[in-house]
Amino acid sequence: MEVRIIKGANQIGGCITEITSSKGTKIIIDYGDNLDDKEQIIIPGLTKNDDLKPSYDGVIITHSHKDHIGCASLVKKDIPIYVNKEGMEIHNNLCYFTREYKKVLREKDNTIKYFEFEKSFFIKDIKITTFIADHSSYNSAMLLIEADDEKILHTGDYRNHGKKGCLFNKILNEIGKVDLLITEGTTIGSSKRNFKKEKDLTEDFQELNKYDQIYVMCSSTNIDRIVNLYKNFSKTHLFVMDMCMNSTASLLKKIPNSNTFSNVYTFVSPNQKKIDEPYGRYIKHTKKVIYELPFNEKFVVSIKQSMGDYLKDHKENIKNACLIYSMWDGYIRDDWPDSKLREFKNYLVNELHMNYFPIHTSGHASLEAIKTLDKLVNPSKVIIIHTEKSDEEAKIEKELFKDRLLEFTDGDIINLKGE
Repeated sequence: MEVRIIKGANQIGGCITEITSSKGTKIIIDYGDNLDDKEQIIIPGLTKNDDLKPSYDGVIITHSHKDHIGCASLVKKDIPIYVNKEGMEIHNNLCYFTREYKKVLREKDNTIKYFEFEKSFFIKDIKITTFIADHSSYNSAMLLIEADDEKILHTGDYRNHGKKGCLFNKILNEIGKVDLLITEGTTIGSSKRNFKKEKDLTEDFQELNKYDQIYVMCSSTNIDRIVNLYKNFSKTHLFVMDMCMNSTASLLKKIPNSNTFSNVYTFVSPNQKKIDEPYGRYIKHTKKVIYELPFNEKFVVSIKQSMGDYLKDHKENIKNACLIYSMWDGYIRDDWPDSKLREFKNYLVNELHMNYFPIHTSGHASLEAIKTLDKLVNPSKVIIIHTEKSDEEAKIEKELFKDRLLEFTDGDIINLKGE
């Protein structure tokens, strides 16, 4: 097989991998947005609106984060897109709330095929087996690609310290030795990154039960975190979700949401209620919607920047309150190009006097997880993508994989047989 990293040699997010068999079957793994908001790459023979015939036999999406799925709707109609059904529904739901309607994946616009975990399917002569990956996106996948008597493992984004981390070693032992490992290296040089186990965040949450009002900034797609918060606070506080988070949780079985859980409510601020889309649509199908926070009771609520005016208007009602920031800290650092989230967080802490608690764990693999991966699949060759390739990262990668590490730049073609 031949591998071409179209994007991903020196950037996080927006990574695109092309794999071609000796019989000419050509597939793409992930087609997502660039996190730096630069215009996404147009791929001849893949992307709509060029005059070329389709030159790819399939696109496989590893998970629902926008830097992996965000451009999938640009794929030509005749090229099938293989995706996890629940992951696609979560992606589509978020597109509606962010009004990025053009990025919604629909069968009338694209050829959609759903894969199931630990089951194989073929794209012509290429065999693909999907395995569940522990990540901060629901139903993320690792991909075992087989053709020409060769095996490639594409990890997608993964970790081993989340809720599904217990499956990590079992799955890798099942996969066994591979000829080529294509692994993410997002945090390979981040010695200061938080790699706490998801279950260990429980102790941090429990210490905050003394607060009457608990405001949470958390991704609506981080299902493990939503469940963790619910288990920790629902017995002592009313559990209130913002509309986007609730609609995402409602898509999945047994996940806390106001439609099926008796002690969960959905908060829609007055200014959101006035917006026809998407709030009007979801309010009609959502139970236990409230338009005022229960300031006279103990509650925990997920919040978005769109609630800023409401909280400002109720400043006098915010008492004995804390803010849990449960996302990547990069979004609120001074060097992040979009300052809105940072300004919102600072307003809550400095003006509304919420005590601040950053409680989070990375959605990506620690260096120890990468070492475990290497040991269990014992790859003959290694490619590291989804990394900024700093000097420190490059040094660590070389020390770990030595002469098995393949050096490449975007667009380089790598032949597994070295020909």
